[in-house]
Amino acid sequence: MVPSLLREIAAGSIAAGSTAAIFSPLECVKTRLQVQDDPLWRRQGGGKRIYTGGFVAAIRKIAVEDGLFLLWRHGFAGFVSRDLLYSGIRMGCYPTVRGLVAGGNSAKEDIGLGAKILAGIITGAFGAGLANPLDVMRVRMSVEGGRVDIATGRLLTGMRANEVPLYRNSLHCLFDVWRKEGIARGLWKGSSATMARAALLSAGNLASYDHSKVLIVKQGWMEEGANLHMVCAVISGLVATSTCNPADVVKSRVMLARDQQSGVSVARVIWQVFAAEGTLTVKAKKYQESMMGI
Repeated sequence: MVPSLLREIAAGSIAAGSTAAIFSPLECVKTRLQVQDDPLWRRQGGGKRIYTGGFVAAIRKIAVEDGLFLLWRHGFAGFVSRDLLYSGIRMGCYPTVRGLVAGGNSAKEDIGLGAKILAGIITGAFGAGLANPLDVMRVRMSVEGGRVDIATGRLLTGMRANEVPLYRNSLHCLFDVWRKEGIARGLWKGSSATMARAALLSAGNLASYDHSKVLIVKQGWMEEGANLHMVCAVISGLVATSTCNPADVVKSRVMLARDQQSGVSVARVIWQVFAAEGTLTVKAKKYQESMMGI
């Protein structure tokens, strides 16, 4: 059982890490769009809203200003390392946990949707909790990125243009957060939102993929093969994105907070989003960006 579990985790890590490496620019843009309207970000030195034309306009703007190399580099280390750990656990442990939740003796085809959802919640929350420091690093480096003027040492582009970079690189960011903000209030900042987001994503993603595949085959609509996997992947992606998007917005904004005395909390961020931007901002406004960052 243990060797099989380790193989599943390794396969999940490789798949997720490879995907993260390819789609890193989309994750960077998604994060910037999620935090640029945050009042706390503005109080911490964030400037005016710089991305106004939607997702495509934002990625075009960053690509033109920073070039493709920096576009891929913004938050890259945090995004890839987080997915290697978090997604490896949530996907690799899912079949084992699903079997345990179902009683251990049930055939895969006989396991109910409820057991699959619960298994996704458990593996997603556990993996996200472990990888939270890497997620903090990802969010901050995504926002921090930009071209630096060698003469002045200040950023020429990005969300912190005209400011001195806070971090030399991703590793410096991780240790700086640890040193200045501590473990619980720094590295594991926003862990409740992170785990909630991951629980919703995994429950929607893994359970919907698993269950839709079984139902489609049982109904005789499709046979096992690449086409079936593609259809189920599209279904699971739509379900997962829809369920986890509100928590994803909250998570990004909480993780960006640097000042321990700011009083930032998950509850406070939720209240600010609903009070200032309304339900549709959480449910719909960031939907397109979240689609790019599962």
